[in-house]
Amino acid sequence: MPFARVALPLALPEALSYAIPSSDSGLVVPGVRVRVRLRGAVRVGLVVDVVDDPGCPPDRVRDLEEVLDPRPLLPAHVLDLVRFAADYYAAPVGTVVRAAVPAPLLRLPPPMVRVGPRAHEVLPTLAGDERRLLERVVQASRLTVARLRREGWPAAELETLLTALAARRALAVVERDAGVDSQGSVGALVLAELDAAERTARLGRAPAQRRVVAWLEELGRPALEGEVVAACGCSPAVVAQLVHKGIVRRFRQPRSAGRRWELAAPAVPERLTPHQGQAIGRLREALGAGGYRAFLLHGVTGSGKTEVYLRLAAAAAAAGRQALVLVPEIALTPAVAGQLSARFGDRVAMLHSALAEGERFVAWQRARRGEVDVVAGPRSALWAPLDRLGVIVVDEEQESSYKQEEEPRYHARDLALWLGQRLAVPVVLASATPSLEALWLARQQRLEVIDLPERVAGGQLPQVEVVDLRDEEPEPGEHGQRFLARRTRELLAATVERGEQAIVLVNRRGWAPVLLCRECGHQASCTDCSVPLTVHRRRAVLLCHYCGHHTAIPARCEQCGGELLDHVGAGTEKIAERVRALLPDTRVDILDRDTARSPAQLVATLERFAAGESRVLVGTQMVSKGHHFPEVTLTVVVNADNLLGFPDFRGAERTFHMLTQLAGRAGRGERPGAVVIQTYHPDHHAVRAAVEHDVGRFAAEELRYRQAFRYPPVARLALVRFEGAGEQATFAAAERGVKALAGVAGGLRVVGPAPAPLARLRGKWRVHVLLLAPGRPPLRDALARLVALPLPTDVRRIIDVDPQSTV
Repeated sequence: MPFARVALPLALPEALSYAIPSSDSGLVVPGVRVRVRLRGAVRVGLVVDVVDDPGCPPDRVRDLEEVLDPRPLLPAHVLDLVRFAADYYAAPVGTVVRAAVPAPLLRLPPPMVRVGPRAHEVLPTLAGDERRLLERVVQASRLTVARLRREGWPAAELETLLTALAARRALAVVERDAGVDSQGSVGALVLAELDAAERTARLGRAPAQRRVVAWLEELGRPALEGEVVAACGCSPAVVAQLVHKGIVRRFRQPRSAGRRWELAAPAVPERLTPHQGQAIGRLREALGAGGYRAFLLHGVTGSGKTEVYLRLAAAAAAAGRQALVLVPEIALTPAVAGQLSARFGDRVAMLHSALAEGERFVAWQRARRGEVDVVAGPRSALWAPLDRLGVIVVDEEQESSYKQEEEPRYHARDLALWLGQRLAVPVVLASATPSLEALWLARQQRLEVIDLPERVAGGQLPQVEVVDLRDEEPEPGEHGQRFLARRTRELLAATVERGEQAIVLVNRRGWAPVLLCRECGHQASCTDCSVPLTVHRRRAVLLCHYCGHHTAIPARCEQCGGELLDHVGAGTEKIAERVRALLPDTRVDILDRDTARSPAQLVATLERFAAGESRVLVGTQMVSKGHHFPEVTLTVVVNADNLLGFPDFRGAERTFHMLTQLAGRAGRGERPGAVVIQTYHPDHHAVRAAVEHDVGRFAAEELRYRQAFRYPPVARLALVRFEGAGEQATFAAAERGVKALAGVAGGLRVVGPAPAPLARLRGKWRVHVLLLAPGRPPLRDALARLVALPLPTDVRRIIDVDPQSTV
């Protein structure tokens, strides 16, 4: 008897075995969804393998209940990618399936309870809970089991009653199919037509609901339900309460054509530069020859890398193939979407987590049906079910955002290289500031380097000035801190006076990172994390950026009752206010995670800046890469030291990338650009290399450090984190883990256990163990031992292979 190995979208250690009934023997193949039972609950899972040995006594194996797909849901190469990622990253295969398959396909809607043919005949004979339940079903005609549970029926009692009434045909419990509206309609919200007084009366004292209403009022149009939840930072329950109160009306809206995600595309250049022409020639040759080849498209900022890979995607489409274009984060998708739509029309699909669930599902289905030539998006687009995939592009390959920080902790760039090998297709990694991993692969001749050494149209790289903040006067009332230097203020004023634009990078969002009492020295900290709460003046809250805990900004110190509370340090909100004070007649916009929570907000901000309506854009790292604004002639880094002082071996690399990428936003048009880097460490090698736009100098210096301490890319690294409610129990579990590694051969080096730099997060104590090895085999052996190690019930183990951060 064959058995199906079924991955459920849960963090189970492995796929579960189910027996395949003889009637389904020809239908159950890897890649189809099946309906199974786990601990009495009906679930949807994906078959990842069909085996002869279930791994346990066959008489203990349940039958699977139903095959849901006539053919595999995923192409064979995507299913192989799922298996490889689960193995390489030591991740539960169910969590990888959850990343690869749209959520609607992996869940069953709650069972529906309907009136049975004998309901009215049976009702007079009933009493107690049976009668009350049947009366409720008759009254509603039909309703979900989930609704009945919300109305107070205990789950166990409800199941007994439903079974008894169904046996008498008084009602019927109907299991529904997994999936969503085939037309792709999505939930949308609009404010009900109520006057201000009635709306206020119905709202009551509900701050989250008030926030949603205020946002919808400001928006002035219907909004997708997922868009509202993301923009307002609330739960779906908040929306449900507003609908219940009659303040907000819910309706179904056809999927939009994606216009909200598209910025106007620049004109297609009539001619390529000689280096661009050579690059596209080499890449087209690789595409036509077939087979796997990996390229590093290394060009200075503004050298036209995007144009090269757009033409490569067009060549793939002309040959009947498909292209996958990965970008590092959602903030860059509007620009890419606009350029792709201008060239491929509706043969493009965008896939990313900020889309409403229905929109994302429809885009995924279009890709699966072969209705698109190009799929683009951040790391989750890697799993797109493209049957004719012919080329993969990873833009800004150096970005750490390609590594997912929650389970499964995969790196999309590295998996893209594996996928290219699996499919025997070219892979292009594009960057102005390549990662040390990419440069190391190039040194080993595993990547072919294509250089674009000059900017298109002959533009020059901007002049970079370094401002030593130690020589600046402290800001009044800011505890000696310095935000905007004299030279920075002069250049900002001159830039705006000439009618040009500026970008100001602040590596913190919110108003200030610390709320400090000047009387007793107490700083407001998160109750669940070992970090201070950030002051967000626009939302009038203190917010933890790690766990989301928030509270109102106090008027007095909670420790001593003092009233002298200082907002120490600066985030995007405070710097934007300082710029507005310096340039009172200038519109200044902010672009960070707070102001880009929804597609509408993100695109509106970028469109205003592209059109010149706002002259200065203040933002976090999302302003430093990928954007093309020809009128920007000045970029400013408020503090280049934030990453340098971080307790992580990649700090210098991130700093160099950030400074060089931001510098590349200036002078992309006809006018020359300038860059100001404010720092307390002007002689740091990352700063000096950024000043000279010298990738080679930085890489040589940094690789010497990595080789001396045997850090990646010279060695392989895994971070094993133990988390628990008790500090001592967590540390003891980590110590047992280290002891289990004794005797691992192959040059394994174990560092720790030691408290994590963020020792407590979301109420859990965190202890780190670093594993460094010269190759993959000893690391795999060590991780296998740790996975097999039993842990106390209150401690969990998290494995991060090839981590981007050790914090």
